[in-house]
Amino acid sequence: MRTRLRAKLAAAAVVAIIAGASFALFAPSGPAVAFSSGGLFLDVQVESPAHVVSRGAAVDVTLEVTCNAGFADVSVRVNQKSGSGVAQGFGGTSVGCTGSGQQITVRVTASGGKTFKQGTAVASAELFGCTANFSTCGSETDSEVIQLQK
Repeated sequence: MRTRLRAKLAAAAVVAIIAGASFALFAPSGPAVAFSSGGLFLDVQVESPAHVVSRGAAVDVTLEVTCNAGFADVSVRVNQKSGSGVAQGFGGTSVGCTGSGQQITVRVTASGGKTFKQGTAVASAELFGCTANFSTCGSETDSEVIQLQK
């Protein structure tokens, strides 16, 4: 009787561990955590919706950027299912860091022969920056499912 109870408890423990590990592996992650090191602060958040321009040749993606870097660049990549393929594009710009949150727009130009259309897409942004004397550099990323609108 005692052996059966121990076997059931052991099986329940194994199931609990597997369930917890599965949850940790497949649960959606929270918002990006800001990079902060050596007096450098970087944070980027992709905003939705983005706007399709020039009949799908590009999308304008809005980002919320907070940084205190002396030098910073942001790059954005967008991927969207398009028929049997994928519309994709890349864009980037320099950022004038103010130490406060600011909204900026990055134009992402379609490449590879497919154009963007209204619907859902995945946008990934990376903010890279350095202190004024380049003693500390770092980057921060965010990736979101966004809506593309006209």
